Amino acid sequence: MKCRLKEIMKEEGRTQRWLSEKVNASMTTISSIINEKSIPALPLAFRIAKTLGKRIEDIWYEE
Repeated sequence: MKCRLKEIMKEEGRTQRWLSEKVNASMTTISSIINEKSIPALPLAFRIAKTLGKRIEDIWYEE
């Protein structure tokens, strides 16, 4: 799985801290997801997508 979260966050001028607070996840978790070191569990993926006004498919995709 590839992740566009870093690109989307930059486009919208959002920080990792902002996202972590909005989705109730640790900064470490958000950093790990942004840097593609881990894939979030489905409930967290939905919260991230909803918070950013995106669909999950807009953020994560298969190569």
